[in-house]
Amino acid sequence: MISSERARGVVSLIALALGFGAIALFGRFLGDYSFTPLPQLYLAYGVGFIVSLFLFGRTLSVSRLTKLSQRDWLIMFSRVIIGYLIGGSLYRASLVLTKISNVTFIQSIPVAAIFGFVLFKEKFTVSKALLLVLSYVGVIIISVKDYSSILSVGKGELFSLISAVLFSFSYVARKWQSDSLNDGEISQILLFLGFVILLGVSLLTGETLPRENFSLGVAGAIFVSGFLNATNIFLINYGFRRVEAVLASNILTIEAVFALILALVFYHEFPSLIELAGGILILGSVIQMNRLERS
Repeated sequence: MISSERARGVVSLIALALGFGAIALFGRFLGDYSFTPLPQLYLAYGVGFIVSLFLFGRTLSVSRLTKLSQRDWLIMFSRVIIGYLIGGSLYRASLVLTKISNVTFIQSIPVAAIFGFVLFKEKFTVSKALLLVLSYVGVIIISVKDYSSILSVGKGELFSLISAVLFSFSYVARKWQSDSLNDGEISQILLFLGFVILLGVSLLTGETLPRENFSLGVAGAIFVSGFLNATNIFLINYGFRRVEAVLASNILTIEAVFALILALVFYHEFPSLIELAGGILILGSVIQMNRLERS
């Protein structure tokens, strides 16, 4: 039988896939208003940290932080540098340089599953490999509208690919952290470190806020982006702590299905029959992978 805690981990990853799909929209929106990647990110992490104080409580103290092991601090700093600073900057840049569909296509490459096999010795089977391939075929069907575009890799596609690898490593690195902190507390520390480090790098590189482009809509986008960052980081920590990296990677391909839904809601773009078929492939693969992991 599947444990209730692991079941909640699966649900959290499904919610995370929705959050990933939504955050791409706000990244593109802010990019259209001349917000470069670093200001986008430190604003999102700063607002996200404030939001997290209300979502997850204020249980951290200086004494507790000083008692954390060097290993935990090293892992958290590494996750911020690799995933948030480098990976996040490349991801936000890719949203401006190429189509969101291309970014979604590349982000859905099951890199976390590869890390699961290699770093955590999760059991490799032909069935799992085929299900990963099946879900990725579904992503291709949904995301790629112009195969000549995606096959000719440009700077945006390359940035998205590198960021996908870095993101996946920062996700699975959660498994190396101790139980000294709960998922909410880890999320708060990551958000705060992300804000401080990204703000510092932004100031050093001269990336400033576009003062002339502030409006109520921009302020709303920054707040929602911060809220999504707070919840997404918590869901990453919660889900990857409780679910195998291979299954987690497979679940996150549902982001492409949510992209169809978001396009329908916000842009009134009705999915075609072939896009619906791609969504069915993804959902079927995720359901079957979950059954395999439960057996």
